[in-house]
Amino acid sequence: MRNMLNCRKGSAAIATVVAMIPLIAAIALGGEAGTWYVTRHHAQNAADAAAYSGALKLACDLAASSSVLCSDANTVDYRGKQFAAQNAFCNSGDTSYPGSRCSNALPTGTSQSVTIAQLTSWKGNTGNFVQATVSQQQPAFLAKFLGLTTVTIEAMGTASVVDVTNPCVLALKDPITFQGSTTVNSPTCGLASNSPSQNSVDFTGNGLNVTNVGTISGAGGCKDTGGAQCSKAITYAPPAPDPLSALNAAISALTPASFTGGSCGSTLKAYGTATSTTGPCYNTTWPSGNVTLSGVYFLTGNITINGGPTISGTATLIFMPPKFLNASDPGATLRITGNPTIQLTALDSVSTTQVPAAMASVVGLMSKLLIYDPEASSNLKISGNSSSYFNGITYAPNADVTYQGSTASYTCVQVIAKGVSLSGNSSFDNSGCPASSVAHSRYVRMVP
Repeated sequence: MRNMLNCRKGSAAIATVVAMIPLIAAIALGGEAGTWYVTRHHAQNAADAAAYSGALKLACDLAASSSVLCSDANTVDYRGKQFAAQNAFCNSGDTSYPGSRCSNALPTGTSQSVTIAQLTSWKGNTGNFVQATVSQQQPAFLAKFLGLTTVTIEAMGTASVVDVTNPCVLALKDPITFQGSTTVNSPTCGLASNSPSQNSVDFTGNGLNVTNVGTISGAGGCKDTGGAQCSKAITYAPPAPDPLSALNAAISALTPASFTGGSCGSTLKAYGTATSTTGPCYNTTWPSGNVTLSGVYFLTGNITINGGPTISGTATLIFMPPKFLNASDPGATLRITGNPTIQLTALDSVSTTQVPAAMASVVGLMSKLLIYDPEASSNLKISGNSSSYFNGITYAPNADVTYQGSTASYTCVQVIAKGVSLSGNSSFDNSGCPASSVAHSRYVRMVP
């Protein structure tokens, strides 16, 4: 008996069993906590997807407010909840979204919640944001020993709709190039290129001063041979749509028969003025010497302004496209040589009486339009100084434009062309341009 009482065999096993009880409980609790982590991970995926898709819809709505069609008729709330549902999170009874993976019968005691909110600020930054909050409440099991009866697992995702630019200068196909000692001022708007090339934004000059601009962006990369300018550029940005593209088809459809007055002869005349008994005419020549303009002018042939005349007035200049006169017509061109003084301001609006009937549907796009030049071979050069200015929109969708503007301040100075080279000192501002003429480019990104 004494030997049995003094025997220690099996004591370690008893101690191990006693120790294993809390150890197994801890492991089991850890396993339960692990399921919480997995649910939290899935909830975060759902929240991020909901926020991002809701922000895409918001970006579409913002584009629609800028006269660009948004084809999605659903709401931001719907799109957000739809993509949360595709990640298996829905409000109770709200499971009928396309592609939904939500269960119609959650386990007893389990419920889910999805909320989508549009915000105008986030962590001190103003803008357009969509925030999705996804949560799941479920009963606790072993966690009850810690005083928990239910566990709420929540995740939040926030996406921002970023305005890349509302460009005052938009290169539709070729790079935007900064040459020489260029100074550009466009604090209310941006400079953008839709070129996907590696030099979509091309800084080729030294002494550049392009700090006072809204944004500089390109659909491709940035090239810099003169310093550290590429740090200012947003690269691989979404291309900005051409807001004036409808003009191309309308003007290309014109023929000499669209002008009942035929050719205006040697006199420069605006459309709709009392030119002849037969009606409005198109212009084939540009007079030498000083010219004062008023109205909308349709021009054919090679138009050259040279020497030192003063060209002034309020007008819109439409250079006719190729094949207007006949099959071999190369189209009108504009050349400015010498040192003329040019003081031109675009018309605030254009009425249907100032254009041929075939253009009635696009007169809204002609507000503030100063120059329309569709010529592909044209290498349009626009130069300004302290006494010369181009106050309005220059639109040359098929030409590379060299712009040496003036520093004069106007609220609608905008250039849209196939490619744009900036040199000299230029000031741009499209705050006074009609909304239909202003391009927008936006993208969506998640924010922490």
